[in-house]
Amino acid sequence: MGEAQLDLLERLLDRLDEYARSTSRADLENDLDAWLRVSRALELVAQCCVDLAMEIVARRRLGAPETYREAFTRLAQTGVITPDQARELQGWAGLRNVLAHMYTELDLDQLYAAVVEDRTTVREFGRIAARELRGE
Repeated sequence: MGEAQLDLLERLLDRLDEYARSTSRADLENDLDAWLRVSRALELVAQCCVDLAMEIVARRRLGAPETYREAFTRLAQTGVITPDQARELQGWAGLRNVLAHMYTELDLDQLYAAVVEDRTTVREFGRIAARELRGE
């Protein structure tokens, strides 16, 4: 699973960079296809991060996290990622939950912010995950 998730994460991040250049806040509100593309890409980026975190936690035998957020906490506690990275990635896990379950009204401003925000932490986590999973 790890290699497939790493590849997908990289491709999705590139796609989100494209969406950040080509999709406006108004597009998300008025164009269902734009909303579907963006929301699904964000959900999958978050899911890739969660899956990679869970895989690293399992390989390092850090115990079974009760939540996705806890997986990032455990990685920070063991020095795999920094506490700041853990907090940001936990935010992605929360966004994933909102998008996957739609249990709260989706704030389009928040969705748009996720598209245009800096994804440096997510990209760095992909590099960290690659090193961890490849034993580098």
